[in-house]
Amino acid sequence: MGRKRILVVLLASVLATSALAQSPITNQVLVTVLRDGVFAVTPGEGIMRADLLAGEEVLSIESSGLNALVLTSKRLLGFSSQVLRWSELRTDLSEQIQDRRVLPWFILVRTNRHLYGFQGPLGRWKTEDLGPREEIRDTLTADHVGVVITDRRSLAFSAFTGGFFQQDLSTDDPVVSSAINANVVILTTGTRRWIFRSQLAVWAELR
Repeated sequence: MGRKRILVVLLASVLATSALAQSPITNQVLVTVLRDGVFAVTPGEGIMRADLLAGEEVLSIESSGLNALVLTSKRLLGFSSQVLRWSELRTDLSEQIQDRRVLPWFILVRTNRHLYGFQGPLGRWKTEDLGPREEIRDTLTADHVGVVITDRRSLAFSAFTGGFFQQDLSTDDPVVSSAINANVVILTTGTRRWIFRSQLAVWAELR
């Protein structure tokens, strides 16, 4: 009975998020830095603070929709207006930020070593390691879904389910075209066609 109850709660959460995502979302967060603190201000009463570490420097601040991203010299700080909390992710000293996308429902950050995805509705980070010689070929993002294409695989991130979902690609059959909308990605190689849907969070081959 307990397991059934958990499944019902998880399904209700996904459905509620999906229903909310059907309507346009306005920007919900503004971020400001004051002395040794970073403050997220939302339309409600809450003002949420994240303390800066000793010697930590704020490098950039971006916000969109539910989310805010603060990039510092030591961390990635993600804020979700849905759960009203900061979530930190510490980066290695050798990591270099190479791309970042702050969208209304999720955040996608790529370094020379990792992919980081922030799921706005739940306010949590997910991480995927990149191989030492893995080459980035393209990055696609839309409202609820993002995909990073490398020479070895495609890695999709969904705002609804979180986590990175992998589809292996052949070096002899690379992606030649792609299409994306708010919830669906289609990748075409010389011989195959792959689709990813944000609410199913699984790759499928069209035959």
